[in-house]
Amino acid sequence: MGAWAGTAAAIDRACGAQPFVELSRDEVAERTGSPAHLAGVFEAVSATVQPALLARGLRRVALELGVDIHEHSRVTAVEPRVRTDRGTVTAETVVVSTGAWGGRNNRALAVVASDMVATEPLEDPPLAPGISCSDSRLLVNYYRATRDGRLAFGTGGGALAFAGRVTNLFEGLSPRATEVEARLRAIYPQLRDAPVVRSWTGPIDRTATGLPFFQREGNLVRGVGYSGVGVCQTLLGSRILVSLALRRNDEWSGCGLVRDPYARFPPEPIRSVGGRLVRAAVDRKERREDEGKRPGWLTNRLAALAPPVFVPAPRGSSEPAR
Repeated sequence: MGAWAGTAAAIDRACGAQPFVELSRDEVAERTGSPAHLAGVFEAVSATVQPALLARGLRRVALELGVDIHEHSRVTAVEPRVRTDRGTVTAETVVVSTGAWGGRNNRALAVVASDMVATEPLEDPPLAPGISCSDSRLLVNYYRATRDGRLAFGTGGGALAFAGRVTNLFEGLSPRATEVEARLRAIYPQLRDAPVVRSWTGPIDRTATGLPFFQREGNLVRGVGYSGVGVCQTLLGSRILVSLALRRNDEWSGCGLVRDPYARFPPEPIRSVGGRLVRAAVDRKERREDEGKRPGWLTNRLAALAPPVFVPAPRGSSEPAR
C-alpha cells in the first residue's frame, strides 16, 4: 500500500502533473472485480493494446513506407556492416533495438521471463474491457480482459537467462503455468472453476534501475532495458533513436536516458546463482505476507538484494552507480 506515492510525488515535482487518482478499497474492488486488493490508484490516460495486432500493424505501415523487412536472417556480426547467414547489409548507421536479445553477455541487462495464462471466454468477466491492472509486488502480477471476454493474467520474475542468452526456454508454453494460474485464482476466487486454456512465456530485458538507456558508439545506435513496460516507452525510445541515428542535437538526443547504464549486474555465474536465490527469497517473503505472517530475517535480507522497480538516476552524474 502506498508503493506508488514516491513516483506520484516525483511526477508532480518534475512536471506539475497528477496522473493518478487514489481510490478507496471499495472503489478498487469495484473496478477490478476482486476483493483481494487493499488499495490502489487509477490512471485514466492509460490504454491497452493487442500486441499481435500492434506488431502486424507496424509491419504493414513500414512496408507502405518502403521499408525492406528481412525476417529469419540470423545476425552473426555487427561491424561497420551487419553480417547475417544470408547476406550482408551496409548502412551509415545501424540501430540495434532487439529488446531482451540485446542482453547476451551484457552485464547492464538481466534477461528474465514473464509468464502468462488466459482463461476461456467468460460469460461474466470480472474486469471490463480496456481496464488493466498491475499490483505493487516485486514479482508483479498484471491482468486484463480481452475483447472476447477472457482474463489474461501474467506474473513477472520467471526464468533467468544465463549470461543473458535467450534460448527456447523463453518461447512457447509457460513452465510456470500452474503457479501463474494459482495466482489468478487467488485474486479471483470466483473463477476457481474457469478453465485456463492458454499459457505462454517471453523474455524481458531488465536493467538494475528499471530504466532504459540509449547510446551511440561510432556507427552503432542502441536502445535497451525497457524492463517489461516497452509498449509505452517505445514511442519515446523511437524519437531518441531517430535523433541519435541522424546525429541531431535536440531534446531527444540530449535527454537523460542517453547515457551509460547507471548500474551493472554481477558477472556469471554469480548473477544466475544469486538471482535464483534472491528470486526465491522474494517469493517466500510475498507468500508469507499474503498469509499474514512475518518473513524470516534471512528471507528479508536476501529479498532486499533484488533490484527495485525504479531507481532515480544520480543527479549531475553520468558515472555508473556502484
